[in-house]
Amino acid sequence: MSRPPLISRRLLLMGFWLAGTAIARAQVKRGTDQGIGGTGITRGDDHGIGGTGIVGVIQRFGSIYVNGERVTYASDVPVRIDGEAASPKALRIGQLARVVAVRQADGTLVTRNIAIASEVAGPVETVKGNEMTVLGQKIVVSDKGSRLRPGSQVAVYGLRRTDGVIVASLVEPRRATTERVTGLVERGPDGLRIGGLKLNGVDPLLAGQRVQIEGSASQGAMQVARTRIDDFSDLVGASRLSVEAYVQRAGANLQLGSGFVARDGSRFGPAAGEARMVVGGAFDRSRGFQVDTAQAIGQGPGAPPSGGGNPNRSPGGSILHPNRSTPNPGGGQPGAPGAPAPGSPPSGAMPGSAPTGPGGPSAPGGMGSPGGPMGPGGGMGGGFGGPGGGMGGGRR
Repeated sequence: MSRPPLISRRLLLMGFWLAGTAIARAQVKRGTDQGIGGTGITRGDDHGIGGTGIVGVIQRFGSIYVNGERVTYASDVPVRIDGEAASPKALRIGQLARVVAVRQADGTLVTRNIAIASEVAGPVETVKGNEMTVLGQKIVVSDKGSRLRPGSQVAVYGLRRTDGVIVASLVEPRRATTERVTGLVERGPDGLRIGGLKLNGVDPLLAGQRVQIEGSASQGAMQVARTRIDDFSDLVGASRLSVEAYVQRAGANLQLGSGFVARDGSRFGPAAGEARMVVGGAFDRSRGFQVDTAQAIGQGPGAPPSGGGNPNRSPGGSILHPNRSTPNPGGGQPGAPGAPAPGSPPSGAMPGSAPTGPGGPSAPGGMGSPGGPMGPGGGMGGGFGGPGGGMGGGRR
């Protein structure tokens, strides 16, 4: 006569189920981090197909708001500021962020890397009122910028107008910094230059392209040590782009202050003059950028006069195809259309998007913490083209 089993099959299955549930709960608890503002993120929970590459000024926290979108992240998210590893605590309102964000099933946007890129970093050369120059770049700042003195080492975050002037959203003092500038390389009577900075040792084929340059500057010229094209190729996995920029119409296309020309299908770009906008779109079959949305977000400090832009400035190249130059017939026209007051949300913003007004202790145009979050360092991505970099690409 056989003995009855000590544990029935039903009880055994129930035990397995309870054990599996406990393990799953423990894994979820370990994999959930809190972002700034108490944002919970569960890693490995990407439901979206393709991400959105977002390039714009950080407007406020909770987690971060860029281009009117709330982008959440884990408390230990990798952050790079001008190529150097940094803590998320080093993020500041006014910094220019570059992220690839994936839409989750609940509608939230999540990023797993944050890159912060200054437009120019080096010594202050001149200060006059609300204007200053750094490495030959003309910069418009808020009144707080007048505290700076020539010789101060700074990193300047902001957007370029279509005449090449940088409208600073944050000027951050640094005790020491690698001299670098990013902008449209143009041909001048004495050779290649970005803004008022002459470039020595640059490949002539880079003319007409937006390039990040590092080197040593003296007497208005930089001896270039490293160059790398800035063409959004770092936004790996992005099927769409959302870019904050000063925008001017160039024929049927849009000229961005950063130096790019994008194909325009939105019909909402400025009909005349220049406007500060968030332009969105997708990559076409040839990996060009096709704009299908454009939202005015207000001019901010340092807005150009009516009809802004510079008809004599090179139009630059198209996004991801910088060598394909697009002519600008006639340049800017007077009478830029009105834009919402600064701080108002973009018209037609996505549901759930946040107001775009600045806030917090480091408002755009203000001063960052003394010394800045980063000391001296190499190029974007831990050296140009290094792993985990904020800008991607490789050495040229």
